Amino acid sequence: MRLWLLPLALSGILVAANTKKELIPMRDGVRLSASVTLPPGAGPFPVILSRTPNLFSKGIDSFVDAGYAVVQQNLRGIQESEGKWASFTSEAQDGYDSVEWIAAQPWSNGKVAIYGSSGSGIAGYLALASGAPHLSAGAIQDAQCSPYLSLTYPGGVYQSGLVDLWTKNRGIPPAPEFPRPLIHKLDAEYLQQEIRSHPERVKVPILHYTGWFDIFTQGAIDYFTQAQTKGSDKALGNQKLIIHPKGHNGRLLGELQWNPETPEFPALARRWFDYWLRDIDSGIHKLPAVQYYALGDPRTKTGPANAWRSVSGWPPNAQEQSFYLQPGGGLSRTEPKQSTASSSFDYDPNDPVPSVTARPDDWLNRPPLDQRPLAKRGDILRFTTLPLTAPLEIAGPITAELHVSTTARDTDFFVRLIDIHPDGFEALMRAQPLRLRFREGFDKMLPARRNKVYKISVDLWSLAMVFPKGHRISVQITSSDSPRFDRHTNTWEPVKSYDEAIKATNTVHHSSAHPSRLLLPVIKPTR
Repeated sequence: MRLWLLPLALSGILVAANTKKELIPMRDGVRLSASVTLPPGAGPFPVILSRTPNLFSKGIDSFVDAGYAVVQQNLRGIQESEGKWASFTSEAQDGYDSVEWIAAQPWSNGKVAIYGSSGSGIAGYLALASGAPHLSAGAIQDAQCSPYLSLTYPGGVYQSGLVDLWTKNRGIPPAPEFPRPLIHKLDAEYLQQEIRSHPERVKVPILHYTGWFDIFTQGAIDYFTQAQTKGSDKALGNQKLIIHPKGHNGRLLGELQWNPETPEFPALARRWFDYWLRDIDSGIHKLPAVQYYALGDPRTKTGPANAWRSVSGWPPNAQEQSFYLQPGGGLSRTEPKQSTASSSFDYDPNDPVPSVTARPDDWLNRPPLDQRPLAKRGDILRFTTLPLTAPLEIAGPITAELHVSTTARDTDFFVRLIDIHPDGFEALMRAQPLRLRFREGFDKMLPARRNKVYKISVDLWSLAMVFPKGHRISVQITSSDSPRFDRHTNTWEPVKSYDEAIKATNTVHHSSAHPSRLLLPVIKPTR
């Protein structure tokens, strides 16, 4: 039996709790609204804090029944909180002030934990990186510390479908269409809030919980790794990471579905807090540091893979192997022999590649949807292996190293990793963009010279799966994905409308001089 399936300790009799409203003061005088719920009894109590842009946090009421005080706080400018919505830029500071205010209350025993999912998880990660003295632990689901590089600007490209809908649903003015918000370089000061920038600020144990098809997957993996190896105090060696085979908040849309027995986040978080805040031996500390689901073909219901794996850290022990793009659309481990070889396509901002979606209002997930509806488009380059003669298991980070050129001063390159099934189903497993101006880092912008070849590296994030025998691995490259992402105008300076957008001829080079390749973390087969 897996350790997560062990029963919870009894939480006692369920009695109506005491709830009151508070306005918690921040250091600049702004007051943030909060709902404080105390369990029955005299106290003082350990406290669970959830800082959220939503009305409530899923599953948090169960902590009151278990003897915790629960504080649900709205972020600046949300609901009854004062101040102006700051798009998560003030959450480290506000999180620190909120934790310390809670610790000073007579109903608090001074031990404060952070709980959050999605938007409250983003705010939660920032609070956990604040270094607040009275933090004791954290449990975060489906989130990333800085939404800049995962939610708003993946690869420097504005993710308009998700961000515009998210802000609209919360009454927040969306980014203006023109000038495009994606034209300007990323805010270096904002990025300093990242756990990856200052892992030593993380001082407490954190339970990181995510799914392979969530938009925050890589952020959770990175924060686990950084806190586990470079955090301070109790953070070092006391992180746990669980990666299940679904999407945001456990959703998975589309034909391919993985439905293994998966631990529920609130129950795991409860055991995590019991151990770190109440010294209850809940068994949670005995879990392996990383438990991840290795994807396979879900329609077979059996192996290879379609199984949980346990490892002591991330990434697992794997060998990075190169799959080279070949003339004629091949993909193989053989380096190209031709001295000159390339493939080109024309990108027209007014005729972008359409996003394949299961539901037009769900951009929080990246499900493995069939890409065959795009088969007739001439603005997608395709490079595909022969059918595999044996299963190929991967686990770890995936990168595409491409040699590219363009006729524009700036453009986008989108890279997709596809698992092609024997029946032709093209399952999208990974997809990420890169804006060419950011090819040397997100802290600088460099224009492209016409038709000059540049080497770029596109981070396709991490994945664990087996490509079964008979399947084919495919890399697809294009320059748009609309409406999920904003359409690049192929211009350097902002323009007033798409009437001023220009067409670009974009080229991927795959010769001996410019060997473009896909780098996969291959797991050695066990006998």
